[in-house]
Amino acid sequence: MPSVASEPLNELLALRQIIKTLSKPNTAVAVYHLLETWGVIGLVLYWSIVLSPVATGVTGVIVYFVAVAVVASRQHALMVLTHEGIHKRLSRIVWLNDGLARYVAACPVFISLAKWRFIHLYHHQYTQTADDPDRAIYARYPLGSRKFFRLLLRDVCGLNVLTTLKYFIEVPLVTPAFNRRFLGDARAVQYQQVADMRAFAMFWLMVLAGGLIFGGGHFVILLGLYWLVPYCTLTQIFFRIRGAIEHGNVPDPQNIYRQTRTYFLHPAVGFFFAPKRVNYHLEHHLYPSVPFFHLPRLHAELRQSVYPVEAAYYETFSEGLQHLVRRDG
Repeated sequence: MPSVASEPLNELLALRQIIKTLSKPNTAVAVYHLLETWGVIGLVLYWSIVLSPVATGVTGVIVYFVAVAVVASRQHALMVLTHEGIHKRLSRIVWLNDGLARYVAACPVFISLAKWRFIHLYHHQYTQTADDPDRAIYARYPLGSRKFFRLLLRDVCGLNVLTTLKYFIEVPLVTPAFNRRFLGDARAVQYQQVADMRAFAMFWLMVLAGGLIFGGGHFVILLGLYWLVPYCTLTQIFFRIRGAIEHGNVPDPQNIYRQTRTYFLHPAVGFFFAPKRVNYHLEHHLYPSVPFFHLPRLHAELRQSVYPVEAAYYETFSEGLQHLVRRDG
């Protein structure tokens, strides 16, 4: 637990009790959020595929693009819920936590739970140091505005999705070299000992086999239009901006209270860019044991006692974006 030397002992003890209380996973809440995420996906797909298909004309095309945006936002939410599973915050029961995280959240959005857990726990241990494997995600910022927008343009055109896949899963003939470069030789070997790509492959074999048996070619078209198109385009933008704003161009990389940022945004914007309270990133790094649904309360508690003393770093989403992009001279 981060120490605050100037805090009275009784306040520190009270904070520790609050952290202990907030750190309890709740399987029912986790299942609710997984069901809610998939429910939104189901509703928007029903709207676009059944009620207003693309073939109906302009309205159908508009509804399709709305569906792509919403599905992409919920794919992003599934990534965040996978992240909760990485920290075993979906359930106290390990096999249930990993089962929910792997098969309900991670595999559908092309994530190996084992690989991301391996990378992400090193990220927490070595944040903002040369040993942090995620430095490649955030160390480049701030970027010139033209370079930043070219990066987003490549995202929306699907040109960067292969890099995302190499980060999250094993791509035959491609990933081994990427792993060694990204993780280092020793860590790459350690990761292979915990890899779960057989489970990932079985999941997608069952999905594809079931879809082809019951839907045939129509299933393939729908999978492409309503799952792969969002994932390869808008989901990449949401994931990139979130990954950048969490650690990019922070005030003091060596200070645990200022080496990442919590950022505040309108719920409508958060639906796409910061689902499931992921914007409370400073709180998450300070206390990764606290599930996402308790992070707002944790922020409020810390803001009353710890943050004024430590000059903790939090700001609005727009301010965070401004720190990621500099004007071209």
